[in-house]
Amino acid sequence: MPGRWEVRVISKRRLREFWESRKHDAEAAQRVLITWHKLAKNADWANFAGLKQTFGSADQVGNCVVFDVGNNRFRLIGRVNYRRGIVYVLRVMDHAEYDKNLWVEDCGCYRPPPGRSAARPKPPRSPK
Repeated sequence: MPGRWEVRVISKRRLREFWESRKHDAEAAQRVLITWHKLAKNADWANFAGLKQTFGSADQVGNCVVFDVGNNRFRLIGRVNYRRGIVYVLRVMDHAEYDKNLWVEDCGCYRPPPGRSAARPKPPRSPK
């Protein structure tokens, strides 16, 4: 890929909502999620192997990527569109919630990625 580009992370709001919901470790959650966000934003991934160079503990689960954030303290579930340079943050959770495995179905990890919306019909051409 010629030149660097910035990965779009959609959305940082989900990260913020997670750390704001933490009672005992909000500061730690904020610190590690902001670090994750900076690393992801400045990444240049062509595929999962490239992502693994940045996040060595990441795992592919169906169409989702599971990021280990904060030394196994938190999990971030995302969907990565390598071609468009977008990471969709689907869910952030602590390790106990992650271990329940409810997120796999909730995040749709084994369903195909959402398709493109149907093309808008072209307006009729005006006579000349």
